[in-house]
Amino acid sequence: MFKLDDTHLEAAQAIAVRNRIKKSCDNCYDRGWIGVSEQNLLVLCTRCVNMEKAIEEWKAYVNEHEDLKEHFAELFEEKEVEEESTHALPSKPEHKKEHPHAQQNFVPGQKRMGRAKKI
Repeated sequence: MFKLDDTHLEAAQAIAVRNRIKKSCDNCYDRGWIGVSEQNLLVLCTRCVNMEKAIEEWKAYVNEHEDLKEHFAELFEEKEVEEESTHALPSKPEHKKEHPHAQQNFVPGQKRMGRAKKI
């Protein structure tokens, strides 16, 4: 099982601190991370850390270290963007009244509550 070295963990903590948005956070106690996983990976705070910038900075860090590339290869895989299909989506059916001269049964007024009889 892969376990991240402490030197890389310290670098990840520095990345989290650099990419904090909020000045104070009750979720992570102003650290930028919530905790550490079983594999010694940092769990970033989603409330106060800019996740996109932090991930980009982590990718750059992983590129510099050959021993990390094989474990974090899924970060560098480009997700395939689905192209828009040429068929048009079915449009919403138009709602039409079945009986154009239907009588309205609802009469606005005071709402009756309970079983009290009207006098």
